[in-house]
Amino acid sequence: MDYEKAYSSISVLEVEIMTFANEGYAVKYDMGRKVISWRDNYMWNNNFTRALIEEKQKMLMEGLPETGMLEWMKGYELGLVDEFGDKTIIPGEWKIRVEFDDKTTMKSGAEQHFPKKWKNLKRLIEHTTGCSFELR
Repeated sequence: MDYEKAYSSISVLEVEIMTFANEGYAVKYDMGRKVISWRDNYMWNNNFTRALIEEKQKMLMEGLPETGMLEWMKGYELGLVDEFGDKTIIPGEWKIRVEFDDKTTMKSGAEQHFPKKWKNLKRLIEHTTGCSFELR
């Protein structure tokens, strides 16, 4: 996979973190429609859908390659969890779904094994949404 090309052709990005009690957050970036959707399973009144302004979309698209997200998603898919992730005491899970311009998709996720570069993606999500993206 040509990751440089793949990052630039992301049209939809969905990231979700959940506890075993089904609490957590989900964010969806739709680049084509220029929309961010946020779901807060701790407090339903914190849910929103708003415009993905050009500045935030640029920040997201430029920052994603630095997170190594597609590389570790592929690593998890291939069973290389120890190489790309760390077992944590966090009782939770993560899921990511990426849709590319050609409508192909890539999905990945794990329970209690968070990617080593998770904090980079978490920080990028927080900067583009203005919300905390951390399990309580």
